Amino acid sequence: MKQSIKFLCMTAALFVATQMSAQVAINPKVGVNVSGIEAELGDLRTDVRAGWNAGLDFRVGKGLYFSPGIHFYSNKAGLTNEIENRDDFRFEGETQIQSIKVPMNIGLKILGLRAYGGVSPTYVLGVNEAPDFAFDVDNLNRLTWGGNLGVGLDLLFLTIDATYEIGLTDYFKDAEGANNVLSLSVGLKF
Repeated sequence: MKQSIKFLCMTAALFVATQMSAQVAINPKVGVNVSGIEAELGDLRTDVRAGWNAGLDFRVGKGLYFSPGIHFYSNKAGLTNEIENRDDFRFEGETQIQSIKVPMNIGLKILGLRAYGGVSPTYVLGVNEAPDFAFDVDNLNRLTWGGNLGVGLDLLFLTIDATYEIGLTDYFKDAEGANNVLSLSVGLKF
């Protein structure tokens, strides 16, 4: 029994090594994204909205592949400051949150179609402070983690990807709530 398990493990490792050493592709891409999070920080309510992203992925392997990458994300966040006992009086504003994501995915490609999944650590670089709001980078957890699920299509030298990141850790320091992000990207494959 032990010999069979060893043989299967060695065969699987050889298959993965062969697939991954076969090809390396570089994939620069740009896209749009939508974040889904709502949180209340005292009397300040936030919700993250649409943004854009640009980055670079590497694909190592042909059919079965490993794909690390690095991406810059910029998202707008809506801010609402409601005054207690005054439903008709509130301040509204918007801020910009910039972050770096480093996705690490494993995927399977069959006839130009790809399915992949993995993890994505995200580091918040900064927040453009909005006037009249006490909201800055100190309100956020600088490092968060997400789980990726995605599908993609390769058409000659073009790529199209749809990725959904499920937030695994809280986005804000003083409030519960993970940041779930849907991204649509197009790129080139070299």
